[in-house]
Amino acid sequence: MPLTYVNYPTGTFSSSDRDALAEEITRIGLECEELQPTPFVRSTNWVFFREYPESHVYHGGRAAGRPVIALEVNVFKGGLNVDAKKRLFRRFTDVIRTYAQIPDDALAPVYVVVRDVQDSDWGVFGSTITLQDLRSPDPNAVPF
Repeated sequence: MPLTYVNYPTGTFSSSDRDALAEEITRIGLECEELQPTPFVRSTNWVFFREYPESHVYHGGRAAGRPVIALEVNVFKGGLNVDAKKRLFRRFTDVIRTYAQIPDDALAPVYVVVRDVQDSDWGVFGSTITLQDLRSPDPNAVPF
């Protein structure tokens, strides 16, 4: 159930790029967390795009730093082991590189932070949901 925020400089992605990128981020997140892409499970995955002016980036304490693309990924604690996190970092960076049109031989200024959240700390539509709820969902579960 990744909940992902993509922070990026103004003009990095077109509307159609965001649409495609949201689909890729959803797919990668579910695969890395070993969740089945059922309609219910997919409905628990959210991607938020937050555009910012380059003048709002400070690098080393100074304005006009390197324009980075930062992903903040919230997942259930235990949903990603160390190897799964490494796969997620690589795959998210690769897909961002593609849609941001960063050349393969250039350093990709992509930062990914994963936050492991306890089951008891996920509130969804007024109740809680757990990693187990998503790994073994009720076959009749209705998407949110």
